[in-house]
Amino acid sequence: MTLKSNLVGNSPTNLRFIETERPVIDETREVLASLAQNPPRLSPKYFYDSRGSELFEHITELPEYYLTRSEAEIFDVYLDEIAEALGSGDIIIEPGSGNCSKVQPLLERATPSAFVPIDIAGDFLWEAAATTALTHPNIAITAIAADFTQEWTFADEIPQGRRIVFYPGSTLGNFDPGAQRGFIKQLAKVVGIEGGILLGVDLHKESTVLQRAYDDAAGVTAEFNRNMLSVVNARTGSNFEPNSWQHQARYNEKMRRIEMELVAQSDQLVNIGNQTLSFAQGEVIRTEHSHKFTLENISDLASAGGMTVTHHWLDRQSQFCLALLQTA
Repeated sequence: MTLKSNLVGNSPTNLRFIETERPVIDETREVLASLAQNPPRLSPKYFYDSRGSELFEHITELPEYYLTRSEAEIFDVYLDEIAEALGSGDIIIEPGSGNCSKVQPLLERATPSAFVPIDIAGDFLWEAAATTALTHPNIAITAIAADFTQEWTFADEIPQGRRIVFYPGSTLGNFDPGAQRGFIKQLAKVVGIEGGILLGVDLHKESTVLQRAYDDAAGVTAEFNRNMLSVVNARTGSNFEPNSWQHQARYNEKMRRIEMELVAQSDQLVNIGNQTLSFAQGEVIRTEHSHKFTLENISDLASAGGMTVTHHWLDRQSQFCLALLQTA
């Protein structure tokens, strides 16, 4: 693990930036193993380099993408209740923090002593963390560039105190059900018996609403999906041609999940590591599962981490849920 301490001459004094090392060989093996599955898959973590993060921020502003607006509405209406329910949380930790915009109401209302944004896109994280540090000079910020979906080897870098993990945006839905439970268990371990998890999840709803949210008319989600191949190329030295793949999104009613895929537009050969993979025209690579939840699902997830749902809040259309999980 390396400490990035002198990135900018005028770095905020309340900001510490930590960048973890990610061995390329491990990611090459991971990608090859994922592509060997049926259907071939890639981890959603490869959505995010600086360009991917920018594209996702654009997605959140699209008219079809109701998730961000619904979650923001919950904060607008219930912020005081949420802050009261959180209590005297000293440390707010946000895995997948992106541009740090979603946490701003909590930083302003709950006034923690420290904030720990964690994101895989280091340059994007640095800019967001520096801006947040300047906006909140009384909050000590430890920004960690890391893959939070893996073991938290950086956990010792998180300040001590009562911890609240803030995990909004229904990002948990990108995990398969077993991995969802495992991740909640890991977060429960990080926060300890006095902490909590403030979890945002998208609720099950009419399929056409979901379909539009993941296949917008402007094609931003399509560009975001294809950008994953550029990220894989940069991380593994592979030679995918992103423009030779077409975005596809569909809702699997039985599994209650959106399935995003890339479809080969021609026969292709792709070099990854010391292997050459062939993809026939029409073959798909699954890039994301976005599972949708019920209130019962949320309660079951809490139980998996030895926690209970002590509070939950819904938007006016009951499309989205923000739930507070605390130790049982």
